[in-house]
Formats: sequence, C-alpha cells, structure tokens
Amino acid sequence: MSNARDTFRGNPLIQVLTDRHEWVRLRVLPTLESRQKVVEFLRPRLDGLPGSLCEALLLAADELLGNSIEHGCLLNPNQCVEIALVRTRRLVLVHIRDDGPGFSLSSIGHAAVSNPPDKPLQHTELRSQMGMRPGGFGIMLVKQVADELIYDEDGNEVLFIKYLDGIEQDST
Repeated sequence: MSNARDTFRGNPLIQVLTDRHEWVRLRVLPTLESRQKVVEFLRPRLDGLPGSLCEALLLAADELLGNSIEHGCLLNPNQCVEIALVRTRRLVLVHIRDDGPGFSLSSIGHAAVSNPPDKPLQHTELRSQMGMRPGGFGIMLVKQVADELIYDEDGNEVLFIKYLDGIEQDST
C-alpha cells in the first residue's frame, strides 16, 4: 500500500496533513477529480474487510465527500474539504469538514432521509417541483452503513463510524 505523501506528491488538488497507515488526513480542493482520487486512495486502507463491507464503506465515504465538495463548497476553488480516515481493529472512522455554510437535516426535504415512513418517495415530488434531477438517497444510504453518523451543529462537519467487532478481518 502506497503512502499518501508519495501518492499525492505534486498534486495541487490534495495536500497530505497526516500520513500514517492507520490514520490519513487530507486537505482537498473541491473538485470532482479530487473526489475520485481520494476515494481510490482509501480503498487499500480497507483491505482485510469483507468485500461487501469494503464497498459499502467506500460508497459512504464517497457520498459524504461528494456532499461536502458539491453542496458544502459548491465546487468553489477558494474553499477546501478535509477528510480523515482512521482504521483500527475495532472501527473505521471517517471525519469530513468543509468550508461551506453547513446545513440542517431538517432543511433538506428534497432528500430521502427526510421522508416520513409512510411516504418513502415524498422527496422525489419536491425534487421535481424544484427542478432537481432524481436522487437524494445519499444520506439515507450512508445511514444504512454507519453505526453512528454525527453532524456538528453547523452541518459542515460529519463523523461516520463503523464498528468492526464481530466482523471477520484478514490479518494480512
């Protein structure tokens, strides 16, 4: 597994802040290219986990990072996103913070996470009225993977925690 400093050396989009095997922290300019490169970089840090769990964790990290880049920073090159991945034998923790103004879960009626239980597609009607493309399932999907998903009071910082106790891991 390559280290972060070697992987991102000379990349103006990604600055390495912490580069340890079990803890990597990056400052990322909010571009779709940096999003893709960061998620690709995280994959080997999840080695040893069951394949389906690894894919679910990468999907969650990608979704949260994408939300910060696209909705938090609005792809503004004058802002940045910080992402950290901590991997221990007992947990995977992803911490993301962006320079955007934040949001409140109660203010995103256009997202599936806001649907009442008896109306699982209510947000699709609102998205259509707002002229938005179909979607809005991201946070709901992330919540299905996470054991804990915690936003700060401003809504521009999130902790994603997945506990690994009881999950078979390769020790290689």
